Amino acid sequence: MGVLQRFERRLEGMVGLAFARIFKGKVHPAEIAKALQREADEQRSVMGEGRVLAPNVYVVSLGRTDFDHLGQWSDQLAEELADMVAEHIDDEGYTVFDKVTVRLEQDSDLPTGIFEVSSQVADPARPPARDDLAVGAPPRGGPMAGHPPLPPLPPLPPLRGRVATDTGKQGPSFVGRAGNRPGVTHVLVVDGPGTRHELSTGRNVIGRGTEADIRLPDTGVSRKHVDVVLDGGTATVEDLGSTNGTLVNGRRVTRQALADGDVIRIGHSVLVYRQDGQ
Repeated sequence: MGVLQRFERRLEGMVGLAFARIFKGKVHPAEIAKALQREADEQRSVMGEGRVLAPNVYVVSLGRTDFDHLGQWSDQLAEELADMVAEHIDDEGYTVFDKVTVRLEQDSDLPTGIFEVSSQVADPARPPARDDLAVGAPPRGGPMAGHPPLPPLPPLPPLRGRVATDTGKQGPSFVGRAGNRPGVTHVLVVDGPGTRHELSTGRNVIGRGTEADIRLPDTGVSRKHVDVVLDGGTATVEDLGSTNGTLVNGRRVTRQALADGDVIRIGHSVLVYRQDGQ
């Protein structure tokens, strides 16, 4: 199980509801997790003796609606995100100057569903700022230096009858066209129901209309909203001129190659791209 999958499992336990119901149209924590992981990779620096230094302070800027919505889990979410980044840094063999922290901040200029991520290497002479709009993740295994531990928020009640995806207690349910599987299976997992759509080589059109290969009953999704093209083992997402656009890891895109764990959001629907059997 990878870093992102472990984060998603912990997030399920924290939130206790199908993500699609509570994050409808808003920033999804899985999008933030993937963006933070990519930020660590993109902002790393090669130091002497082959060492690679990654940032250890990360700031997630959210619009007012998203900031207010995530506020009920802000402390727990920041800690889980910090743990996720630290695990990723360990797995990649990077080093950090100090403990990994994540802060959630409000930026009123950002619209709902859009967020920004920034990072830096901590200055040991200047402790991280903390104010009413910033939530710092405590270091792994203890509270932030100089601040008492925060009491955990109680999880929301679980949805009756819901079975978490990929628990091993149920067989995989694949829908969609059959495709070639040369060792790696390319899958889109629809958040909420956990339905897995195996991608076939070539075009895989996603939309609300009957012509779509993967149909989503979502009024915010165009009839032919987005195409995921699988070619030579690489999946590329391409917006088909949709009304509401396509987001990958919180960024609006027209065309972009996908990596394992990338989060696609169209309308009110969230899909996670997976490469199974690597």
